[in-house]
Amino acid sequence: MTEYEGELLSYLSLTPHLKVLRSCGVFPLDPSSSNLKIRLHGVYICISFSLIILYTLLQIIHVFQVRTDIEKVMDAMFLLLTFLDCIFKQVMFMKKPHKILEMLNIMKGPSFNQGLDEHRPLLVRTINHAKFLLRLFNKLCIVTCFLWITLPVYLHFKKETVEFTIWVPFDTNENSKFYIVICYVWMQTTWLGLNNSTMDIFIVYLFAQIKTQICILRLNLENLVSRCQEESRSSSHSFTEHLEWRFRGIIYHYNQIIKFSKINEEIFSSAILFQFLISGWIICTTAYRTINMNPFSGEFLSMILYMICILSELFLFCFYGNEVAHESRRLMESAYCMQWEEMPVKYRRYLIIFMERIKSCILPKAGKIVPLSINTFAQIVKTSYTFYTFLSNSNANYADE
Repeated sequence: MTEYEGELLSYLSLTPHLKVLRSCGVFPLDPSSSNLKIRLHGVYICISFSLIILYTLLQIIHVFQVRTDIEKVMDAMFLLLTFLDCIFKQVMFMKKPHKILEMLNIMKGPSFNQGLDEHRPLLVRTINHAKFLLRLFNKLCIVTCFLWITLPVYLHFKKETVEFTIWVPFDTNENSKFYIVICYVWMQTTWLGLNNSTMDIFIVYLFAQIKTQICILRLNLENLVSRCQEESRSSSHSFTEHLEWRFRGIIYHYNQIIKFSKINEEIFSSAILFQFLISGWIICTTAYRTINMNPFSGEFLSMILYMICILSELFLFCFYGNEVAHESRRLMESAYCMQWEEMPVKYRRYLIIFMERIKSCILPKAGKIVPLSINTFAQIVKTSYTFYTFLSNSNANYADE
């Protein structure tokens, strides 16, 4: 038996992500679980979210206290903005779990798992890429958060004063209290990293699944006539009967893709837009904080890894949004490439009507405003550089005065 034999390949691409999201207290358990487990997990979700809110409030208090010192504000802002982004996305997961379950049920359905051998490579590739990126980003986040605490520990061993980017009501440089705070910071930032990276890759692979399903739809459309001719020769049903059944299947599959895409946009488009809006400042503050660091230090490496994570996640959103739009535009080509001249006149009319529908391509957008495209990614990077230049010049003018 080959790998994934008999599995729902479309749904399988996101099962590892769901496991991490449920373990981190972001997404509720499967409705088939017992009522006791669901209630206990609901309490766990509330506790997990409350801890992230608490840490964010401690950061806000710290920023308010050091508001007159630009260097200390920049030290705290990049992580504070990341926490705010994570909270916004987590609210989306907590607010509309029934809608996410509706999408997952579509991924379990027959239209997304047609069981044809020619579809299998596309679905398996999506599964493998999704698993690889989830493991990669989770590990990068864990390593980055571990490197963040190496400098404070090193400075503490040298008996130097360590200032954390959160407010605490006691002196953190006393031995016992220092290790309590450093453990708290490490656990909370690692928890945030796992939450944030998994939510991002989960959303990215909802777009990847749309792209994969459009590719499958294109294959079905291009091979419609030849497949029906082959099936009619090996069965008691006529060519037109097979054509009727398979053409209805193509229309239903397209409707399911559109429904899936609309639900995805309804849930996550605002969260993606929020991430785009603050990512410029996150990248800017990270670059500003990194520029004066020793390039051979663990802290510098941690900031570079952090920036790689942020830029990669932004790029993946834009890349797969771009891919969905591209494959959607190619649907019309597939309709022309099929052997339409061998279809009865009745079904040619149906095909023309279907082609009118697919003229309007699927174009994923952030906040229903900003298209997810490579150009958008380039614009965000340019904006980040503009913010960084403005901040550097402002600080230089302030120093001269």
